[in-house]
Amino acid sequence: MSIIKQLLEMKLKTSTSFRALALNFLIQINNMKLDLNAPTHTTILNWVHKVGYYQLKKPKEKADDWIIIIDESIQIGQNKIMMIFGIREKDIDFTRPLKIHDMIPLRELVKKSWPYEQIKKLLLDLKKELGNIKYAISDGGYNLLKGIEVAELPHVYDLTHKIAWIIKKIFKDNENYKSLTGKMSEMRVKYLQTEIAFLIPPKKREKARFMNINKISKWCLKILNYCESIKYIKNEIFEKISWILDYKDFILELSEISVLICKIQKILKHNGFSKQTLKECELLLDNINSDSGIKIKEYMNNYFVDLNLMKEEKLLITSDVIESAFGKYKNYISRNPMAGITNLALSISAFTCLLSENEIIKSLENTAIHDVKKWTRENIGETLFKKRRLAFCSN
Repeated sequence: MSIIKQLLEMKLKTSTSFRALALNFLIQINNMKLDLNAPTHTTILNWVHKVGYYQLKKPKEKADDWIIIIDESIQIGQNKIMMIFGIREKDIDFTRPLKIHDMIPLRELVKKSWPYEQIKKLLLDLKKELGNIKYAISDGGYNLLKGIEVAELPHVYDLTHKIAWIIKKIFKDNENYKSLTGKMSEMRVKYLQTEIAFLIPPKKREKARFMNINKISKWCLKILNYCESIKYIKNEIFEKISWILDYKDFILELSEISVLICKIQKILKHNGFSKQTLKECELLLDNINSDSGIKIKEYMNNYFVDLNLMKEEKLLITSDVIESAFGKYKNYISRNPMAGITNLALSISAFTCLLSENEIIKSLENTAIHDVKKWTRENIGETLFKKRRLAFCSN
């Protein structure tokens, strides 16, 4: 059992591929001259499937203080994973951010689309099973928001996505922001394979460009300081990056906003939303005086008003754990993106397992391969990889 535990931890807590993990273990036992049979990559994959399936299907407590986090992930092809994590309010540690092991996977389903009517049914069925859902946290996507609304559940807008929405409202049409980020993109393309490649800006994720204000402002501030330090030399490097000096005032404003946002996020993600954390955030917002900062203060105060309407002593207001789980899963399939969504998606539920020996034994003993196959048929059907293989081999 210790070997199974070790290999599961190495897989679920790192980005190691199944084949690399199996080969690495084989090399270890050969070098240590141990009389052991090394499991194949397929065996380790089956263990992950079973752990994920068991975590998803094991009975859940019926209680009146459930809080859920709901999100959908888009992959190559038409299918989308609908994931719902849950946690009882009494189990939340408001002295630190949520961890994936705090969560309980409640639903993991795959369909071509998730209209709000299906989300409503999903949530009502879940409510019957759990007893009571105090509120649902989501990124504010229309179908999720509408589904939560018609299911008559209170909704909390995820802090990270709310801040990204605010940044977008303020900077989307800001000429300085558009010009600065445009110059950054141009510099990355132009100098990626030159002698100043060490200075190029971070790669921009188009879909998350308003979530990346911290990365943008940090790079801008560093390159601005570097440019200031060499401006008297007037060398070739200075000539190529001196354009940053034209944005000095805007960069300082952007940096101030970024630092403010990071402080607010740390307070609210570590300690939740309460009267005390609200006061701390209001003090921070009162210290910012730039035009953009004043707008952020106005939007954030409106957000806080909505949260106060929930009339909860403490509120969980972040869905970062589900975003992180999706990110880890996407990293797993990044080596073969054309496979689309496969039953490896069960790893998302497996991430929540504490991987104690007792829990692993329960997972392996109570889950059969045909259970996983049934889940796969009902949720995945034919993968993109299988369709591609059949198409290319048809002749």
